[in-house]
Amino acid sequence: MNLAFWSTVALLLAGALLFVLPPLMRTGGRASLGAAPIDVYRDLRAQLDAERDAGKLATEEHARAVTELEGRVIEEVVQAPEEAVTVTPRHALAALLAVALLLPAGALGIYGLIGKPGALDPAAAQARAGGGAPHTMSREEMEEMVERLAEKLQKSPDDADGWHMLARSYVAFNRLAEAGQAFERGMKLAPRNAPLLADYADTLAMLNGRNLEGRPMELVNLALQADPTHPKALSLAGTAAFNRRDFALAAATWQKLLDTLPADSDQARSVASSIAQAQQAASTQTAPAQASAPSGAAQIDGTVDVAPAIKARIPRGATLFVFARAVDGPRMPLAIVKVPVGEMPYKFRLDDASAMAAQFKLSGQREVMLGARISASGNATPQSGDLMGTLGPVKVGARDVKLAIDGVVP
Repeated sequence: MNLAFWSTVALLLAGALLFVLPPLMRTGGRASLGAAPIDVYRDLRAQLDAERDAGKLATEEHARAVTELEGRVIEEVVQAPEEAVTVTPRHALAALLAVALLLPAGALGIYGLIGKPGALDPAAAQARAGGGAPHTMSREEMEEMVERLAEKLQKSPDDADGWHMLARSYVAFNRLAEAGQAFERGMKLAPRNAPLLADYADTLAMLNGRNLEGRPMELVNLALQADPTHPKALSLAGTAAFNRRDFALAAATWQKLLDTLPADSDQARSVASSIAQAQQAASTQTAPAQASAPSGAAQIDGTVDVAPAIKARIPRGATLFVFARAVDGPRMPLAIVKVPVGEMPYKFRLDDASAMAAQFKLSGQREVMLGARISASGNATPQSGDLMGTLGPVKVGARDVKLAIDGVVP
Protein backbone atom coordinates (compact mmCIF):
# COMPACT_ATOMS: atom_id res chain seq x y z
CA MET A 1 0.00 0.00 0.00
CA ASN A 2 1.37 3.43 -0.98
CA LEU A 3 2.20 5.47 2.12
CA ALA A 4 2.21 8.70 0.13
CA PHE A 5 -1.27 7.89 -1.13
CA TRP A 6 -2.71 7.45 2.36
CA SER A 7 -0.95 10.62 3.51
CA THR A 8 -2.66 12.47 0.69
CA VAL A 9 -6.01 11.02 1.70
CA ALA A 10 -5.43 12.29 5.22
CA LEU A 11 -4.62 15.76 3.88
CA LEU A 12 -7.74 15.77 1.74
CA LEU A 13 -9.90 14.80 4.69
CA ALA A 14 -8.18 17.28 6.97
CA GLY A 15 -8.89 20.06 4.50
CA ALA A 16 -12.54 19.08 4.35
CA LEU A 17 -12.85 18.79 8.11
CA LEU A 18 -11.47 22.31 8.53
CA PHE A 19 -14.70 23.58 7.00
CA VAL A 20 -16.96 21.84 9.48
CA LEU A 21 -15.21 21.17 12.80
CA PRO A 22 -14.48 24.75 13.95
CA PRO A 23 -18.12 25.88 13.64
CA LEU A 24 -19.24 22.84 15.59
CA MET A 25 -16.81 23.62 18.38
CA ARG A 26 -18.23 27.10 18.81
CA THR A 27 -21.00 26.94 21.38
CA GLY A 28 -24.36 27.57 19.84
CA GLY A 29 -22.84 28.15 16.40
CA ARG A 30 -24.43 27.22 13.10
CA ALA A 31 -22.67 24.82 10.79
CA SER A 32 -23.62 23.42 7.43
CA LEU A 33 -23.03 19.71 7.77
CA GLY A 34 -23.56 19.29 4.05
CA ALA A 35 -20.66 21.43 2.82
CA ALA A 36 -17.60 19.35 3.70
CA PRO A 37 -18.93 15.99 2.48
CA ILE A 38 -19.95 17.57 -0.82
CA ASP A 39 -16.47 19.03 -1.35
CA VAL A 40 -14.94 15.64 -0.59
CA TYR A 41 -17.40 14.02 -2.99
CA ARG A 42 -16.60 16.39 -5.82
CA ASP A 43 -12.86 16.03 -5.32
CA LEU A 44 -13.00 12.24 -5.25
CA ARG A 45 -15.46 12.07 -8.15
CA ALA A 46 -13.16 14.26 -10.27
CA GLN A 47 -10.23 11.96 -9.48
CA LEU A 48 -12.22 8.86 -10.40
CA ASP A 49 -13.36 10.42 -13.68
CA ALA A 50 -9.80 11.46 -14.53
CA GLU A 51 -8.43 7.98 -13.88
CA ARG A 52 -11.16 6.41 -15.98
CA ASP A 53 -10.53 8.82 -18.86
CA ALA A 54 -6.81 8.10 -18.65
CA GLY A 55 -7.47 4.38 -18.93
CA LYS A 56 -6.08 3.68 -15.47
CA LEU A 57 -9.44 2.66 -14.01
CA ALA A 58 -11.78 0.19 -15.70
CA THR A 59 -15.28 1.41 -16.53
CA GLU A 60 -16.83 -1.22 -14.26
CA GLU A 61 -14.56 -0.30 -11.35
CA HIS A 62 -15.30 3.38 -11.93
CA ALA A 63 -19.06 2.79 -11.87
CA ARG A 64 -18.82 0.69 -8.73
CA ALA A 65 -16.69 3.28 -6.94
CA VAL A 66 -18.96 6.17 -7.95
CA THR A 67 -22.01 4.29 -6.69
CA GLU A 68 -20.36 3.67 -3.33
CA LEU A 69 -19.14 7.26 -3.16
CA GLU A 70 -22.61 8.63 -3.81
CA GLY A 71 -24.03 6.27 -1.21
CA ARG A 72 -21.59 7.60 1.38
CA VAL A 73 -22.54 11.17 0.55
CA ILE A 74 -26.21 10.29 0.89
CA GLU A 75 -25.49 8.83 4.34
CA GLU A 76 -23.71 12.04 5.39
CA VAL A 77 -25.95 14.84 4.16
CA VAL A 78 -29.36 13.51 3.13
CA GLN A 79 -30.85 14.39 6.51
CA ALA A 80 -30.45 18.15 5.84
CA PRO A 81 -29.25 18.76 2.30
CA GLU A 82 -30.28 22.38 1.95
CA GLU A 83 -30.24 24.04 5.32
CA ALA A 84 -27.75 24.82 8.05
CA VAL A 85 -28.09 22.87 11.27
CA THR A 86 -28.14 24.64 14.60
CA VAL A 87 -25.87 22.80 17.01
CA THR A 88 -26.71 23.38 20.65
CA PRO A 89 -24.09 23.14 23.41
CA ARG A 90 -25.55 19.81 24.55
CA HIS A 91 -25.07 18.16 21.17
CA ALA A 92 -21.94 19.94 19.91
CA LEU A 93 -19.54 17.17 20.96
CA ALA A 94 -21.74 14.44 19.51
CA ALA A 95 -21.98 16.24 16.19
CA LEU A 96 -18.26 16.93 16.22
CA LEU A 97 -17.42 13.27 16.76
CA ALA A 98 -19.95 12.09 14.20
CA VAL A 99 -18.52 14.24 11.45
CA ALA A 100 -14.89 13.61 12.41
CA LEU A 101 -15.37 9.84 12.40
CA LEU A 102 -17.98 9.20 9.73
CA LEU A 103 -16.62 11.52 7.07
CA PRO A 104 -13.15 9.89 6.95
CA ALA A 105 -14.68 6.42 7.20
CA GLY A 106 -16.95 7.15 4.26
CA ALA A 107 -14.21 8.55 2.07
CA LEU A 108 -11.67 5.87 2.94
CA GLY A 109 -14.26 3.21 2.19
CA ILE A 110 -14.30 4.41 -1.42
CA TYR A 111 -10.57 3.89 -1.82
CA GLY A 112 -10.78 0.41 -0.35
CA LEU A 113 -13.56 -0.51 -2.76
CA ILE A 114 -11.81 0.76 -5.88
CA GLY A 115 -9.09 -1.84 -5.55
CA LYS A 116 -6.47 0.47 -7.12
CA PRO A 117 -5.84 3.21 -4.56
CA GLY A 118 -2.42 3.85 -6.02
CA ALA A 119 -4.02 4.85 -9.32
CA LEU A 120 -5.29 8.12 -7.85
CA ASP A 121 -3.11 11.16 -8.32
CA PRO A 122 -1.71 12.29 -4.92
CA ALA A 123 -0.49 15.63 -6.23
CA ALA A 124 -3.85 16.58 -7.66
CA ALA A 125 -5.66 15.46 -4.52
CA GLN A 126 -3.34 17.45 -2.27
CA ALA A 127 -3.80 20.56 -4.41
CA ARG A 128 -7.57 20.25 -4.22
CA ALA A 129 -7.53 19.69 -0.46
CA GLY A 130 -5.96 23.03 0.33
CA GLY A 131 -8.68 25.55 -0.36
CA GLY A 132 -11.79 26.66 -2.15
CA ALA A 133 -15.11 27.66 -0.71
CA PRO A 134 -17.39 24.84 0.43
CA HIS A 135 -20.40 24.01 -1.69
CA THR A 136 -23.79 22.71 -0.73
CA MET A 137 -25.84 20.21 -2.67
CA SER A 138 -29.44 20.86 -3.60
CA ARG A 139 -32.28 18.55 -2.70
CA GLU A 140 -32.68 17.75 -6.40
CA GLU A 141 -29.05 16.62 -6.64
CA MET A 142 -29.47 14.44 -3.58
CA GLU A 143 -32.64 12.89 -5.00
CA GLU A 144 -30.80 12.18 -8.26
CA MET A 145 -28.15 10.31 -6.25
CA VAL A 146 -30.86 8.29 -4.52
CA GLU A 147 -32.46 7.42 -7.85
CA ARG A 148 -29.11 6.34 -9.28
CA LEU A 149 -28.64 4.08 -6.27
CA ALA A 150 -32.11 2.62 -6.86
CA GLU A 151 -31.27 1.99 -10.53
CA LYS A 152 -28.00 0.31 -9.56
CA LEU A 153 -29.84 -2.01 -7.18
CA GLN A 154 -32.31 -3.01 -9.87
CA LYS A 155 -29.34 -4.19 -11.93
CA SER A 156 -27.46 -5.69 -8.97
CA PRO A 157 -30.20 -6.67 -6.50
CA ASP A 158 -28.08 -8.92 -4.25
CA ASP A 159 -26.58 -6.03 -2.26
CA ALA A 160 -28.14 -6.03 1.22
CA ASP A 161 -26.15 -3.00 2.37
CA GLY A 162 -27.24 -1.13 -0.74
CA TRP A 163 -30.91 -1.81 -0.04
CA HIS A 164 -30.39 -0.68 3.56
CA MET A 165 -28.77 2.55 2.38
CA LEU A 166 -31.57 3.15 -0.15
CA ALA A 167 -34.23 2.52 2.50
CA ARG A 168 -32.63 5.00 4.91
CA SER A 169 -32.41 7.55 2.11
CA TYR A 170 -36.11 7.13 1.37
CA VAL A 171 -36.87 7.62 5.07
CA ALA A 172 -34.90 10.88 5.03
CA PHE A 173 -37.09 12.11 2.16
CA ASN A 174 -40.22 10.84 3.96
CA ARG A 175 -40.86 8.24 1.25
CA LEU A 176 -41.78 5.71 3.89
CA ALA A 177 -43.70 3.22 1.75
CA GLU A 178 -40.76 2.94 -0.67
CA ALA A 179 -38.42 2.67 2.31
CA GLY A 180 -40.42 -0.28 3.60
CA GLN A 181 -40.08 -2.05 0.25
CA ALA A 182 -36.32 -1.44 0.19
CA PHE A 183 -35.95 -2.69 3.77
CA GLU A 184 -37.87 -5.84 2.82
CA ARG A 185 -35.50 -6.51 -0.08
CA GLY A 186 -32.49 -6.03 2.15
CA MET A 187 -33.91 -8.22 4.91
CA LYS A 188 -34.44 -11.14 2.52
CA LEU A 189 -30.73 -10.97 1.72
CA ALA A 190 -29.55 -10.39 5.30
CA PRO A 191 -32.20 -11.75 7.69
CA ARG A 192 -29.90 -11.38 10.72
CA ASN A 193 -28.64 -7.85 10.07
CA ALA A 194 -29.59 -6.17 13.36
CA PRO A 195 -29.16 -2.52 12.20
CA LEU A 196 -31.30 -3.16 9.12
CA LEU A 197 -34.00 -4.95 11.13
CA ALA A 198 -34.15 -2.21 13.77
CA ASP A 199 -34.36 0.55 11.14
CA TYR A 200 -37.08 -1.41 9.32
CA ALA A 201 -39.07 -1.78 12.55
CA ASP A 202 -38.81 1.95 13.21
CA THR A 203 -40.02 2.77 9.70
CA LEU A 204 -43.00 0.40 9.92
CA ALA A 205 -43.91 1.96 13.25
CA MET A 206 -43.87 5.42 11.62
CA LEU A 207 -46.15 4.12 8.88
CA ASN A 208 -48.45 2.76 11.60
CA GLY A 209 -48.79 5.95 13.63
CA ARG A 210 -45.74 5.22 15.82
CA ASN A 211 -47.29 1.92 16.91
CA LEU A 212 -44.60 -0.69 17.50
CA GLU A 213 -46.92 -3.63 18.11
CA GLY A 214 -47.27 -6.41 15.57
CA ARG A 215 -44.82 -6.59 12.70
CA PRO A 216 -42.45 -3.87 14.05
CA MET A 217 -41.96 -5.82 17.28
CA GLU A 218 -41.37 -9.02 15.33
CA LEU A 219 -38.51 -7.22 13.58
CA VAL A 220 -37.19 -5.82 16.85
CA ASN A 221 -37.15 -9.31 18.33
CA LEU A 222 -35.30 -10.61 15.26
CA ALA A 223 -32.75 -7.82 15.65
CA LEU A 224 -32.20 -8.71 19.31
CA GLN A 225 -31.82 -12.37 18.44
CA ALA A 226 -29.07 -11.39 16.02
CA ASP A 227 -27.48 -8.89 18.42
CA PRO A 228 -28.85 -8.80 21.99
CA THR A 229 -27.02 -5.52 22.70
CA HIS A 230 -28.03 -3.58 19.59
CA PRO A 231 -28.83 -0.07 20.91
CA LYS A 232 -31.69 0.89 18.60
CA ALA A 233 -33.40 -2.48 18.97
CA LEU A 234 -33.16 -2.24 22.77
CA SER A 235 -34.49 1.30 22.68
CA LEU A 236 -37.48 0.29 20.54
CA ALA A 237 -38.18 -2.80 22.66
CA GLY A 238 -38.19 -0.69 25.82
CA THR A 239 -40.46 1.89 24.23
CA ALA A 240 -42.92 -0.79 23.13
CA ALA A 241 -42.99 -2.25 26.64
CA PHE A 242 -43.55 1.21 28.14
CA ASN A 243 -46.41 1.88 25.73
CA ARG A 244 -47.99 -1.43 26.79
CA ARG A 245 -47.68 -0.21 30.38
CA ASP A 246 -45.26 -3.04 31.12
CA PHE A 247 -43.07 -0.60 32.99
CA ALA A 248 -40.90 -3.20 34.71
CA LEU A 249 -39.95 -4.75 31.37
CA ALA A 250 -39.32 -1.30 29.90
CA ALA A 251 -36.94 -0.45 32.74
CA ALA A 252 -35.13 -3.78 32.44
CA THR A 253 -34.76 -3.42 28.66
CA TRP A 254 -33.49 0.15 28.88
CA GLN A 255 -31.04 -0.96 31.58
CA LYS A 256 -29.49 -3.32 29.01
CA LEU A 257 -29.20 -0.35 26.69
CA LEU A 258 -27.64 1.77 29.42
CA ASP A 259 -25.01 -0.91 30.04
CA THR A 260 -23.74 -0.42 26.49
CA LEU A 261 -23.27 3.36 26.78
CA PRO A 262 -20.39 5.43 28.19
CA ALA A 263 -21.30 6.24 31.78
CA ASP A 264 -20.80 10.00 31.49
CA SER A 265 -22.44 10.50 28.08
CA ASP A 266 -25.57 12.52 27.35
CA GLN A 267 -27.15 9.36 25.93
CA ALA A 268 -26.54 7.49 29.17
CA ARG A 269 -28.09 10.27 31.23
CA SER A 270 -31.15 10.37 28.97
CA VAL A 271 -31.62 6.59 29.16
CA ALA A 272 -31.12 6.63 32.95
CA SER A 273 -33.87 9.25 33.20
CA SER A 274 -36.21 7.03 31.16
CA ILE A 275 -35.40 4.06 33.39
CA ALA A 276 -36.24 6.12 36.47
CA GLN A 277 -39.58 7.13 34.94
CA ALA A 278 -40.43 3.51 34.11
CA GLN A 279 -39.47 2.33 37.60
CA GLN A 280 -41.55 5.08 39.16
CA ALA A 281 -44.54 4.18 36.98
CA ALA A 282 -44.16 0.50 37.87
CA SER A 283 -44.15 1.26 41.59
CA THR A 284 -47.21 3.49 41.46
CA GLN A 285 -49.48 1.42 39.24
CA THR A 286 -53.00 1.38 40.62
CA ALA A 287 -54.57 -1.67 42.19
CA PRO A 288 -56.91 -2.25 39.21
CA ALA A 289 -53.93 -2.29 36.88
CA GLN A 290 -52.19 -4.79 39.14
CA ALA A 291 -55.35 -6.87 39.32
CA SER A 292 -55.23 -7.29 35.56
CA ALA A 293 -51.68 -8.61 35.73
CA PRO A 294 -52.71 -12.29 35.51
CA SER A 295 -53.52 -11.67 31.83
CA GLY A 296 -49.77 -11.38 31.40
CA ALA A 297 -49.68 -15.13 31.97
CA ALA A 298 -51.68 -15.51 28.75
CA GLN A 299 -48.60 -16.09 26.68
CA ILE A 300 -46.49 -19.01 25.51
CA ASP A 301 -42.72 -18.78 25.12
CA GLY A 302 -40.52 -21.31 23.43
CA THR A 303 -38.31 -22.22 20.52
CA VAL A 304 -39.05 -23.78 17.17
CA ASP A 305 -36.47 -25.78 15.24
CA VAL A 306 -36.37 -27.85 12.07
CA ALA A 307 -35.63 -31.56 12.22
CA PRO A 308 -32.19 -32.37 10.78
CA ALA A 309 -33.72 -34.74 8.22
CA ILE A 310 -35.57 -31.92 6.43
CA LYS A 311 -33.45 -28.87 7.29
CA ALA A 312 -31.83 -28.93 3.85
CA ARG A 313 -35.29 -28.47 2.31
CA ILE A 314 -35.76 -24.97 3.74
CA PRO A 315 -36.17 -22.74 0.66
CA ARG A 316 -34.25 -19.49 0.36
CA GLY A 317 -36.30 -16.43 1.31
CA ALA A 318 -38.94 -18.54 3.07
CA THR A 319 -41.31 -17.33 5.77
CA LEU A 320 -41.86 -18.90 9.19
CA PHE A 321 -45.31 -18.93 10.81
CA VAL A 322 -45.70 -19.85 14.49
CA PHE A 323 -49.28 -19.97 15.75
CA ALA A 324 -51.69 -21.20 18.41
CA ARG A 325 -55.19 -22.59 17.78
CA ALA A 326 -57.99 -23.64 20.09
CA VAL A 327 -57.94 -27.35 20.92
CA ASP A 328 -61.61 -27.54 19.95
CA GLY A 329 -63.17 -24.75 17.95
CA PRO A 330 -62.48 -22.46 14.98
CA ARG A 331 -59.33 -23.03 12.94
CA MET A 332 -58.50 -19.33 13.03
CA PRO A 333 -55.24 -18.82 14.96
CA LEU A 334 -55.60 -17.26 18.40
CA ALA A 335 -52.09 -15.83 18.05
CA ILE A 336 -49.61 -15.87 15.20
CA VAL A 337 -46.09 -14.66 14.48
CA LYS A 338 -44.77 -14.29 10.93
CA VAL A 339 -41.04 -13.76 10.37
CA PRO A 340 -38.47 -14.41 7.64
CA VAL A 341 -36.65 -17.68 8.17
CA GLY A 342 -33.31 -16.96 9.79
CA GLU A 343 -30.96 -18.96 11.93
CA MET A 344 -32.73 -21.78 13.76
CA PRO A 345 -33.84 -22.44 16.44
CA TYR A 346 -36.10 -19.40 16.55
CA LYS A 347 -37.31 -18.04 19.89
CA PHE A 348 -40.96 -17.09 19.85
CA ARG A 349 -43.60 -15.57 22.09
CA LEU A 350 -47.32 -15.83 21.45
CA ASP A 351 -49.70 -13.57 23.38
CA ASP A 352 -52.77 -11.40 22.93
CA ALA A 353 -50.68 -8.76 21.13
CA SER A 354 -50.26 -11.26 18.29
CA ALA A 355 -53.99 -12.06 18.04
CA MET A 356 -55.64 -11.88 14.62
CA ALA A 357 -59.07 -10.86 15.92
CA ALA A 358 -60.25 -9.26 19.16
CA GLN A 359 -62.77 -12.03 19.83
CA PHE A 360 -60.20 -14.83 19.44
CA LYS A 361 -57.38 -14.47 21.96
CA LEU A 362 -54.96 -16.69 23.80
CA SER A 363 -56.19 -15.34 27.13
CA GLY A 364 -59.59 -16.94 26.51
CA GLN A 365 -58.15 -20.48 26.50
CA ARG A 366 -56.68 -22.85 29.06
CA GLU A 367 -54.93 -25.05 26.51
CA VAL A 368 -54.08 -24.65 22.84
CA MET A 369 -52.50 -26.50 19.94
CA LEU A 370 -49.24 -25.02 18.67
CA GLY A 371 -48.09 -25.15 15.08
CA ALA A 372 -45.18 -23.94 12.99
CA ARG A 373 -44.86 -23.85 9.23
CA ILE A 374 -42.18 -22.74 6.78
CA SER A 375 -43.66 -21.39 3.55
CA ALA A 376 -41.75 -20.72 0.35
CA SER A 377 -44.49 -18.36 -0.88
CA GLY A 378 -45.12 -16.52 2.38
CA ASN A 379 -48.81 -17.36 2.05
CA ALA A 380 -50.74 -17.88 5.29
CA THR A 381 -52.65 -20.76 3.67
CA PRO A 382 -50.73 -24.07 3.81
CA GLN A 383 -49.47 -25.28 0.45
CA SER A 384 -48.03 -28.55 -0.73
CA GLY A 385 -44.34 -28.78 0.08
CA ASP A 386 -44.46 -26.48 3.11
CA LEU A 387 -42.52 -27.73 6.12
CA MET A 388 -44.65 -28.04 9.25
CA GLY A 389 -44.90 -29.29 12.81
CA THR A 390 -47.47 -29.33 15.63
CA LEU A 391 -47.50 -29.75 19.38
CA GLY A 392 -50.23 -29.96 21.96
CA PRO A 393 -52.30 -29.56 23.87
CA VAL A 394 -50.07 -26.95 25.55
CA LYS A 395 -51.14 -24.98 28.61
CA VAL A 396 -51.44 -21.24 28.13
CA GLY A 397 -48.68 -19.67 30.20
CA ALA A 398 -46.17 -22.41 29.35
CA ARG A 399 -42.50 -21.46 29.10
CA ASP A 400 -39.56 -23.00 27.23
CA VAL A 401 -41.80 -24.97 24.89
CA LYS A 402 -39.93 -26.99 22.26
CA LEU A 403 -41.75 -27.06 18.93
CA ALA A 404 -40.30 -29.15 16.09
CA ILE A 405 -40.93 -28.77 12.38
CA ASP A 406 -40.61 -32.38 11.28
CA GLY A 407 -43.12 -32.92 8.49
CA VAL A 408 -44.08 -31.81 4.98
CA VAL A 409 -47.51 -30.68 3.80
CA PRO A 410 -48.64 -33.29 1.23
